[in-house]
Amino acid sequence: MLIILATLILGILGFVFAALLGLAAQKFHVDEDSKVGTIMAILPGANCGACGSAGCHDFAEKLIKGEVAVSGCTVGGHEVAQKIAHIMGVEGEDIHKKLATVHCGAKDSQRKKKAEYFGVKTCAASNIVDGGGLSCRYGCLGYGDCFCSCPFDAITMKDGLPVVDPEKCTACGKCVSACPRSIIFLRPYAAKVYIACSSHDKGADVRKICPVGCIACKICEKQVPEVFKVEDNLAMMDYSKLDISCDIAIEKCPTKCIMKN
Repeated sequence: MLIILATLILGILGFVFAALLGLAAQKFHVDEDSKVGTIMAILPGANCGACGSAGCHDFAEKLIKGEVAVSGCTVGGHEVAQKIAHIMGVEGEDIHKKLATVHCGAKDSQRKKKAEYFGVKTCAASNIVDGGGLSCRYGCLGYGDCFCSCPFDAITMKDGLPVVDPEKCTACGKCVSACPRSIIFLRPYAAKVYIACSSHDKGADVRKICPVGCIACKICEKQVPEVFKVEDNLAMMDYSKLDISCDIAIEKCPTKCIMKN
């Protein structure tokens, strides 16, 4: 008898609570703007967070509220931005595709060590412990934190150096944030040339620890002054001059740190 009574009471309580929840859901229900669903249908759905939002749905809601730009989805790129602009009834923004670029060209076998590192095998951890024992304080640590962070499998590790697949990279920026040495940048996709070095050490010091680092010789600057400029012992490029050939600079670079892909 007690078991039947207890079951009956629980059943009644369950019914009452369910009814209360149903009434609360009706009272506090907020109609979602139909545009949210329309925008969600054209977003990539990666939920990568590259736009700064919690996910694609959160990004769509912020779009409706005018809190983010129509070009906020870097993964979707120009095509998605134009579609969103059409839905929102605003003028589309011109978006230029970008590509993650690792500004270091030293393979694992080329990195000179001052000590052996036996700690946790991540870039973040080794960077804290005297740079993982590497002599270069600017170069790639080689443990692949960027590789692990990429949600699109656009990065592979070869000889301890991350290699970015231009066809898979969406320029979401996850690898940029993951690199503790800040040597990964997003360059214009149309720019096929980049500097595979981040060292600001003097040329003589670079030669002692890396065979492929920039030695600030300024040969590139002399060959193509419109594009190259050496600042703080490191060659820099002006990516707004994409129409100018850099082949002569690539050919003349003594350490071959000017790369083309």
